[in-house]
Amino acid sequence: MKKSLLTVALTSAIVLANTTFAAEAETAYVGLKAGWSHVESHSGRNLGTVHLVKRNNWSYGGYVGYNFFSFLGAELGYGYYGKFKNSGVYNGQKARHFSVHGASLALIPSIQLNDTDDIFFKLGAIMPNVHDKKRDSTATKTSPLLGVGTRVAFGDFRVRLEYEFAHKIAKASKFGYAPDLHNFSVGLEYVFGGAEPAPVVEPAPVVVEPQTVVVNKQITLNSTALFDFGKATLSPAGKESVANVSNEINSNNLKDVKIVVEGHTDRIGSAKYNQQLSEKRAQAVANAFVENGVAPDSVSAVGYGKTKPVTGSECDNIKAKKKLVECLAPDRRVEVKFEGVKEVTETK
Repeated sequence: MKKSLLTVALTSAIVLANTTFAAEAETAYVGLKAGWSHVESHSGRNLGTVHLVKRNNWSYGGYVGYNFFSFLGAELGYGYYGKFKNSGVYNGQKARHFSVHGASLALIPSIQLNDTDDIFFKLGAIMPNVHDKKRDSTATKTSPLLGVGTRVAFGDFRVRLEYEFAHKIAKASKFGYAPDLHNFSVGLEYVFGGAEPAPVVEPAPVVVEPQTVVVNKQITLNSTALFDFGKATLSPAGKESVANVSNEINSNNLKDVKIVVEGHTDRIGSAKYNQQLSEKRAQAVANAFVENGVAPDSVSAVGYGKTKPVTGSECDNIKAKKKLVECLAPDRRVEVKFEGVKEVTETK
């Protein structure tokens, strides 16, 4: 049994070490409780021919407590746990009624359920005073005490539901029995308020002078997605792509915006043909920007023909035209370069 009690205590400690606690530090409380008690003698606890007959009775008591920290308090209590009855004979005397009352002292850690309610644990000791009417004998011993309960707040008051367990509340050598005590109770307690929390004063925001930030960005659009092969008229998908870029530029809220649209082609065809095609494609994209709300004077278009390829020599060994066109696709592109300034104001 001692190992079981130790296991319960250690398990409770581990749970509490990893949990947010509920009790408010530096508060005291006082309460009254009433309930129902049960005594139980396990095999080997009763000596001779002593047997429990009446195992249950009403209980009542009071207690005071204090929370030293937000996670731990202590509680002192005193209660009457009822009158019970044995039958049989021990040391030549008939067993009869015995009553139990006594003081307890325990640590009370708690687990928060919300801002006001909690679950608490009780880890301590009880000093039950057992009075045997037949023997006219009274004895007090210290027994381990474990408990668990919950408290629900209503203003400064809390309703308390609790279960307590005390191990071997009597000396078998003196009375012929050594039962365990189980007690279920309902209590009402009053909480004395702690210190009023200091009002929270929000610091005034520190305004930092606006900073000018220069935004530079380049967006590369694949000409295959904008134009049909060898054409300079934007396809419906191409117009949608340019509209998306326009929205991105406008969403930056830039001032002094400068947009340069550069057209590039692959190496297939003459230099003159590719130069003209790249200029027409760049101008088509620039015109689409204006149609999407970009100021005309902030957009310019320029064509570079086939003078700035990005594929390098990776397509040099390809002879079939269809495969060559596919390989040179990255060279057929429109690059949109834009820059502008915006003011950023931060608060700290």
